[in-house]
Formats: sequence, C-alpha cells, structure tokens
Amino acid sequence: QIDGAFTFDGIDYLLEARWQKDQIDPAALDVFDGKIRRKLENTLGLFVAINGFSDTAVGNHSRARPTMILMDGADLWAVLEGRLPLPDMLRRKRRHAAETGGILLHVAAF
Repeated sequence: QIDGAFTFDGIDYLLEARWQKDQIDPAALDVFDGKIRRKLENTLGLFVAINGFSDTAVGNHSRARPTMILMDGADLWAVLEGRLPLPDMLRRKRRHAAETGGILLHVAAF
C-alpha cells in the first residue's frame, strides 16, 4: 500500500508516511524500495517517519542508486512551522541524494 503520490518539479513521487514510536528499520525501506522500482524509471519515493530511521536502514539504501529521500519529524516540523517551505526542502534533499547518494539530509544541515 502506498500512502499517496504527487508530482513535483516534473518528477513523480510515491509517498509513504509512518507515525510510530520506533525508528524505521531496513525491512520497511526494502519494501518501499521494491514498490518504487516497479514503477517508471523516473519515479522517486518520499518516506516520512516522525521518529526517524535506523542508521542501518539509511546506510543500506544510500549505497546503490537511491530511489527515495527521507524526511523525519524534525524536517516535518520545520515545514509545518514555516521555517522552510516544503518545495525548498524537497529540492535540497533530492540534490543531496543526487550528489552524494545519501538519502537522508537533516534539516539542521540546511
């Protein structure tokens, strides 16, 4: 199940959102990655998890060609509080992933 889909800057995104106590583990990102890879080649994913992601999950999906970018609770609150517009955040995260392969760029690094 995908929680949503949207197009931004000419790129189609699948959206997965989790509001749970524990950090997201590698298995959850594996499942989402599989869903993305079954779509058109230019499709990316945005995974939003209020309590973040395990280091292993981030590391495993920052190796090969990334298919997704990640957003944690701090990122979400920065957008909701108006400190950073969502389009700017998405562009910065996507650029970071394109340049470094890293799928998680914390809002504090902006």
